[in-house]
Amino acid sequence: MDSKAEGITDKIEMDTVCELLDKTLLQQLHLMEEKMRYELILESNIKHGSIHLAKSRYIMGHTSVSMARLPMEASPEFSASTVCEETEIDNNKQLQVVENKDSNTVNPLHWFGILVPQNLHEAKKVFRRTVDVVVDCVNLQIRLLENIKNMEALRQYKKLLTNDLL
Repeated sequence: MDSKAEGITDKIEMDTVCELLDKTLLQQLHLMEEKMRYELILESNIKHGSIHLAKSRYIMGHTSVSMARLPMEASPEFSASTVCEETEIDNNKQLQVVENKDSNTVNPLHWFGILVPQNLHEAKKVFRRTVDVVVDCVNLQIRLLENIKNMEALRQYKKLLTNDLL
């Protein structure tokens, strides 16, 4: 192949790399926007869940909904009602929240008594959704880091192409 044809091939390859870099950067911006949206949802959920806890504490009394009711190290062993598992989707690691099927799971509402106010049930629902949002944030962070690695590899390749063109 003559040098003119090689130059054209290198130019086409450089254009392709630049286009891929642009697409990757746009994807990075979209992922960052989505992550910020999830973080706002997370903040809102925590605020609403805390308000429901405060209302429950007001209704039941300050000693009924307190740290003293939570299990400590000397408490009997139990399993969480939801667990986080790592899965692989399209060769990408992702976390997923699943219900725990273990026999010794405990309903956390029972730590505060049998008849608890509706606000405590609402707080449980809100915080359970919050766990899902946190997992989504982690998955987005993983995608962001992968995207950064891809952008860096494309930059290195573009740098090599630029050196070859000179």
